[in-house]
Amino acid sequence: MIRKLKNVKIILPGILCLLLLTGIVQGASPAKLREVTSEEVQKIKDALPRRATIRVDKPRKLLVFWRCEGFFHGSIPVANKALELMGERTGAYDVVITDDYSVFTAQKLKQFDAVCLNNTTQLKFDPKESPERCKALMDFVKGGKGIVGIHAATDNFNQWPQAREMMGGKFTGHPWGGGGTWAIKIDQPDHPLMKAFKGKGFKIKDEIYRTDPPQYSRQKQLVLMSLDMSDENTQKRSEKATDADTGISWVKTWGKGRIFYCSLGHNNHIFWNPAVLQHYLDGIQFAFGDYKVDTKPKPMVSSGKGIEMATLQELAEKLKTYDWGQSRLALTEVSDIIKKAHSSPAELKKIEKSLLSVLTSDAKRAGKQFVCRELSIIGSGESVPVLGRMLTDEETSDMARYALERIPGTAVNDVLRRALRKAKGKPQVGIINSLGQRRDIRAVRALSGLVGNPDETVAVAAAAALGRIADSRATEALSAAKDKTSGKLQNLVLDSYLKCADQLVAEGNKAKALAIYKELQKEGMPKPIRTAALRGMLIAAKR
Repeated sequence: MIRKLKNVKIILPGILCLLLLTGIVQGASPAKLREVTSEEVQKIKDALPRRATIRVDKPRKLLVFWRCEGFFHGSIPVANKALELMGERTGAYDVVITDDYSVFTAQKLKQFDAVCLNNTTQLKFDPKESPERCKALMDFVKGGKGIVGIHAATDNFNQWPQAREMMGGKFTGHPWGGGGTWAIKIDQPDHPLMKAFKGKGFKIKDEIYRTDPPQYSRQKQLVLMSLDMSDENTQKRSEKATDADTGISWVKTWGKGRIFYCSLGHNNHIFWNPAVLQHYLDGIQFAFGDYKVDTKPKPMVSSGKGIEMATLQELAEKLKTYDWGQSRLALTEVSDIIKKAHSSPAELKKIEKSLLSVLTSDAKRAGKQFVCRELSIIGSGESVPVLGRMLTDEETSDMARYALERIPGTAVNDVLRRALRKAKGKPQVGIINSLGQRRDIRAVRALSGLVGNPDETVAVAAAAALGRIADSRATEALSAAKDKTSGKLQNLVLDSYLKCADQLVAEGNKAKALAIYKELQKEGMPKPIRTAALRGMLIAAKR
């Protein structure tokens, strides 16, 4: 059944199963999208560009595909409506909106000038199982057409490496969640597709996708904007070295065709942000081939001589005297140097050594905190002893733990366990949390003893850490503790015991998990625990 609108055809989706048990199971695409509210429509209309960036004699045709085999984003219907209304308002294109795979044939794709992947996830494009579908899409792009990717468009093509390469990135996580506000840096302020932002960076509340190398590379695509890691709130969510360069939008050519991707689009309000809508319009017209712009990659590389030690020493001296409220120029310079050096282990070693010199000096707390954030990205085993000596000091413990939690290797766990024996107060609680975060099984014995600590803050932290570790010994310790505790502590012990059962399910040991769930379902258990145990039993039954 086809519903016709002015300049628009919307193909209603085929039937898909949405497996939901009281919100327990995350489904794929719903059989029918929700209606966008009149208030949302008005917000979109108020933010739309007034005219096409590039005037064309004949409107182009855009296929908006929104199918989800994995996570379904609630912003999909809002984005669909925004694309529809933008085509109507500007006259730049007509749209067809569908989630039906049958549109991907060479014959059907002929009518379109570009395909927009609107928050699609885990699409079934497998060269072995659906070779015709894959060939039709690849020929479409290489033959001179375009693809526009919105947010989750990089979470696709897991069975088709060539298409992942074409998109310019593969989703591997989103430490920058949709509830946070993140800083964006304009990498190409003079590029035509960036006019909407007037050369100025900005902050935005949205979920940002990490797209790791090798698919993501500044040597393969022109990155237009990226996360600004000189912003403390943005940088502190980084979890590994490659996060230092996280692209937000980019363009590239593929054969005779064109790719435009933008990570913004998880939250509904993104689609009534005037600058973002203008950016998408410009990207769409680029994908059509109407907006002729530069796509030559501009890699971030250090000079052929590498980073000069004099430069690093100078910046280190500035970091030693830096305090909150002062100019952040030196911090930005250090972040930029790290970005440029992220593919050179030798350069990163130089930087790490220079940063450690700040930690062993009489630098102000603000400078040391910045250094620890950077070491959380590039730190290696060389950083561990220096950071370890900061763990028992209440002023530096938190910043040291922040870096250590993200540095790989067992040496970190060793230094945390040693510090636990000496630490008191807040540092002790923080170290307990870090051991749980790193799931250090060798810490279980010490943590088990701390569940009975007379300081409730310490006991609560220890119980929570055991729940995160969730190995067999942690499970035994929590089982024993549940009958020896009361009040707030008992509730947390039970919750951690429940997490152990969840971990057993994940490991395939349903029998042990079900035994714990049944134990937590008994009369007298707190209602939230009983409800969660029932939820666990339902999930286990479906495994």
